This record gives sequence, C-alpha cells and structure tokens, in this order.
Amino acid sequence: MNKRNALTTVSVTALALTGCSQHLTYAPPQDHNSLADAEFVHVVAQQPAVSYGQLCRAALLVADGEDTAGSFEARVDALKSRGIVRQEWDHSSDRTVDRGLLAYMILRACTIPSGLNSRLAGWTGIGCERYALKDVVRQGIMPYGLEYQIPTGGEVMAALARGDDFMAAHGMYESTEREINSPEDVE
Repeated sequence: MNKRNALTTVSVTALALTGCSQHLTYAPPQDHNSLADAEFVHVVAQQPAVSYGQLCRAALLVADGEDTAGSFEARVDALKSRGIVRQEWDHSSDRTVDRGLLAYMILRACTIPSGLNSRLAGWTGIGCERYALKDVVRQGIMPYGLEYQIPTGGEVMAALARGDDFMAAHGMYESTEREINSPEDVE
C-alpha cells in the first residue's frame, strides 16, 4: 500500500467514525437573551451567521409575536411541542444554522403548505430540511440554494419576515385591522 492509498483509507475511516455531517458552531458577539425583541432582530440581522439558540427565539417571535419562554431550554421545549423543531435534532444553542434548518422551522412555524415529498420526509426524518427548503422557495420566502449553506443574519431575518408576511396574507393572525408592511399596502 503506498502512502496516498494509506492516507485515503485513513480519511475514509475518519469520516465513517465521526460521521459525514459535522455541525459548525457560532458564538454571537453578545448574549441575545438580554436584548429587547426589536434590538435582538437588529443585532441578529447584522451578524455573519446565526446560532440555533437565536433562531429558536426568532421562530417564537414569528409564531407568537413575542418570546415568553425566556431560556433556550424552554424555547426548544415549546418548539418541540409544536413540531417546529424535530426531537432528534442536535439542540446545541451554539450550532450554526444552515438553510435547511431555517427552512424547516419557517415551514412549520408559519404553517406553510408542504408538498408530498416534504410530508413523507417529515414522517421519516430523512431529507426533511431539503424538501422544506423546496417548499419555502416555491412560496417565495427564501431564494434557491443548497440546504447546507450557511445564511447570514440578514438573510435569516429577511426569510422570517417573508414568512410573517405569508402568515398575514393568508389570514393567520387574529386581527382584522389592515397592516402596512410594504409600499404595496399603502395603495
């Protein structure tokens, strides 16, 4: 066995032992729990990436209009009970959010209709982020991309805002008052 084959064998063995899916971590520059909701949204929108802990808070803001959970563990429990996050996910607060995870949480938090592939993947858990991304792209909430790409904080907040607009346009809020969210609403 030459040196190159030995190195390839070691690399393949290392991947098999550690798993092909390695999650990156992101430590935000400041604790988001100490920020008011509006300040939290502004700070996250300026970041190069978003942590899972931040996305859980943002998902509750979109789903409920406020975050009453207060802690990361309470947020995850609230999101698990609603099916917005999956039981088998890595629930580390410093895990970096990718597009597939973001799409799945938006799909579930905003109760966006899912396609057949997304529903089947939701039952099995295999590819659920991939098909969720296809569903939110179809609704115009996120631009096309790969599920493992890391979005910026601005991209995350823009997608969540479009998810919120989807909910408003489909009458998912209790209020019947007319809201002005964009220039088209003023006409």
